[in-house]
Amino acid sequence: MQIFHIDTVDVNATLDFMRSPSRRTLVGLALATSGGISVAHASPERPNALYAELLGKGGAWGIGYDHELSGRFAVGAVASFSPLDGQRLYTLSPYLGMTLVGRGHHHWFVDAGPQVERLVTPSPVPEWKGMTSTDFGAEMSSGYEYRDHFLFRIYGEAIAGARGVEPWVGISIGWTW
Repeated sequence: MQIFHIDTVDVNATLDFMRSPSRRTLVGLALATSGGISVAHASPERPNALYAELLGKGGAWGIGYDHELSGRFAVGAVASFSPLDGQRLYTLSPYLGMTLVGRGHHHWFVDAGPQVERLVTPSPVPEWKGMTSTDFGAEMSSGYEYRDHFLFRIYGEAIAGARGVEPWVGISIGWTW
């Protein structure tokens, strides 16, 4: 698809134009969206994924499921349970995901959603009932995904809550059907 036509090219003007980082980014995005990179998944017949996470949305670990609504959008959730020195930490992180760019089975994705954490401290003595607290936050992550029969993701994320915004990373491994 031809967007514009130039009869003569001034090499110095072209080099000056490309020296600007913002213009290089703009040209890169134009090339990426002009047909060189597709956003459709190669295997829409495998819309479900079940996976385990190391670090990521569930904290130290988590079990997740997602379902592709189309070749570009998905919904999912990650849940985890962690015993911490007599306490129990439960997390639930539902999310809405989107494929930004990709070709074949390789994609760059972004997802975001709320995060709920429940910390339960059982009482070691009969005189105290224990303590339970529930915190709410939000998370947004972005990274690389390979999705075919096998699912692999590696990503960075930001988690926002009562303590501010914290950076985090995660790796997901699972299968699709």
